[in-house]
Amino acid sequence: MGKIKRIRTISQSLSLILINLGFLGIFLKHLTVPAFNCYACPWATISCPIGLLQNFVMNGQVPTYVLGTMGAVFVFVGSAFCGWVCPFGFFQDAIDFVKNIFKRKDKKPRKKSQAKNNSKDFSLISRLIVLVATLVLAIRYVDTIFCKLCPIGTIEATFPYQIANGFSYNIWLGARIGILIFLIIMFFLISRFWCRYLCPIGALAGPSNKISLLKLYHNGDNCNGCNICKDVCPLDIDVVKDLNSTRCTRCADCVDKCPKGHLAFGLDIFGLVAISPFKKKKPKVVEKKLVTPSTEGIPGAETPKDSEAIPPEEEVDVLDEFKYREKGTLVERPAYMGFKKGERVYLPYEEVKKIGVRPPKTSLSVLLKQYSEGRLAEDYDTPEAFVEEKIEEKLKDVPKSIPKEEVDRKHFEKFRIPKRTELHLEHLKYLQELDVPMDVKAIANNSNEVPAVLLAIVDASDKINFEYINARDKRAEWYYQDNLPSVYINGKYYNGSFSEDELIYKIKTERYIIENVSLIIDYTKCIGCNAQSCKKSCDIFKKIPILDEGYGVYPLSNIGCSLCGKCIIECDRGGVSFIFGEKLVTDPNFSIEMIKKNNELISTIYPETVLLFLEKNKKHSNRALNFTIALSYLSHGKLSYQIVDVAKNQEAVLKRKIGAIPCFWVSDNVQIAGMVSEASILAFIRKISKWKG
Repeated sequence: MGKIKRIRTISQSLSLILINLGFLGIFLKHLTVPAFNCYACPWATISCPIGLLQNFVMNGQVPTYVLGTMGAVFVFVGSAFCGWVCPFGFFQDAIDFVKNIFKRKDKKPRKKSQAKNNSKDFSLISRLIVLVATLVLAIRYVDTIFCKLCPIGTIEATFPYQIANGFSYNIWLGARIGILIFLIIMFFLISRFWCRYLCPIGALAGPSNKISLLKLYHNGDNCNGCNICKDVCPLDIDVVKDLNSTRCTRCADCVDKCPKGHLAFGLDIFGLVAISPFKKKKPKVVEKKLVTPSTEGIPGAETPKDSEAIPPEEEVDVLDEFKYREKGTLVERPAYMGFKKGERVYLPYEEVKKIGVRPPKTSLSVLLKQYSEGRLAEDYDTPEAFVEEKIEEKLKDVPKSIPKEEVDRKHFEKFRIPKRTELHLEHLKYLQELDVPMDVKAIANNSNEVPAVLLAIVDASDKINFEYINARDKRAEWYYQDNLPSVYINGKYYNGSFSEDELIYKIKTERYIIENVSLIIDYTKCIGCNAQSCKKSCDIFKKIPILDEGYGVYPLSNIGCSLCGKCIIECDRGGVSFIFGEKLVTDPNFSIEMIKKNNELISTIYPETVLLFLEKNKKHSNRALNFTIALSYLSHGKLSYQIVDVAKNQEAVLKRKIGAIPCFWVSDNVQIAGMVSEASILAFIRKISKWKG
């Protein structure tokens, strides 16, 4: 129960008491409020507005007092009395509470019927028919016919009088009890059935929502259309499309449950002055940033925003044409380095002179091709400038603070050629037959530090996606840099030597993980998810359909997942997990909240490789696997792991003297076996590594 709903329940309880203070001898029958409470109740303090209306029209009088009183209330707060004061509305909410207790046992989500969702057109008409019929019958029979059949009168007046004076049956009593039983059954089937279709007070209160001072406002910015407001509404109102509906009782359940706070009440003074609870924010103008290699860390500082201080460019010669004050020359940075297309950097003017050529607007390979075909523009036509050998020689004079590969991707490819090495024939066959995706990243100060054997392995397979990240790049901050070059394979730090055999063995272990692990999505936890963090963390989730119920089992090899572990951390609802094996084995008690809370400590551990001894299709093995995946990502890949299937590797189990499964094994002295928990995992982490500070 939300905060607003608790306050509303207290308001309804107090209203029920204040309206029925007759047991204290307080009677104010000349007063009325727009709420259903039988005036014939022995404890009733005030009168029922519908009873007063009937009495006025029976006597041939215009009910100005009743209409004026209710109209004054409706003009200010609309139908708020229906949701916060009315005793009969409180009675219906109590039935909904009992109904929801039984629904919790059946966690299978059910779609609301289309008949309910399309009832808004009929709702107001049916209430108006009841109101008109009440007044017509009162005039025709000169009697309060509605009061003789009113369900709240049956509860508050008929039953107390029958108990106090003894039971006496008549046709009106049978009709009252029959109507009450019918309505209670309908209350269990349709929430607030009376308020939807039969309430004569609602016939007057509903239209006032459109003109009342109290209005419901919706802030459409960043609303993902989760429809939680529609799901929690007891009258099935599509709140976003039908704000201030004639069915709305101002219960504020939608305001209470909106996960982003996009719904709130404000004031609207007859359309002249609107006081919205949402402040209008001015759209932010995103300015492009210019960075310079002279600052620490590339990319770096912003340029002055005062564009008037920049003098116009003067066309003097090839170099002076691109001179930009005293900072240097604007040059596009290559997109393959991780910079956005069109993003530019200042190249110091003196360094342009050393290279001796005009900084190209297009790639160097395109310019060389145009030059060889005689299609190069005149201002580029410098015979000495486009000889590849001279360009490479002059590039060597560029200061070390500017990585050579930043000038053009073509040069990075040329630097790799002399370093390539021949692989073993069996390894070449294995890499050519590789059918699962591999994600390899190399972090180094320059391209020369990338191991030649790694480049040879990358070139031998089409399934390996390779990316070089310069250590000065902002993206490199996430990765381990204490021992450059750093190599990451499928998001896990490679802590071995750069030999051909060890790198191939690492690829084989990663392939085994991808072929034997599947992604699990618990769709019951996805219902109403507004953040959609899984789609933001990984593009794979954009291709997976979101169902209304059940589980989704997706083998990693089929969906192209490299198991980096980001999705299991980003999902706030615990709907994403992984299993080892083919069968779906659920774990309803699985949680990694404690591990998430210790993310800062986990990120400081030193690189370590853990052997994970697991059994296929076992709950505790799957739990250990998910804990390990979460720890690996939070440690920025420094906690690498290998999966060992104990059923197929009995020798490895006996050799390491493992007594229980699952088991985290680092050495004979550092291991944890048996049933695992978040606390035992964190204690295990403290054993295998030291905390900084």
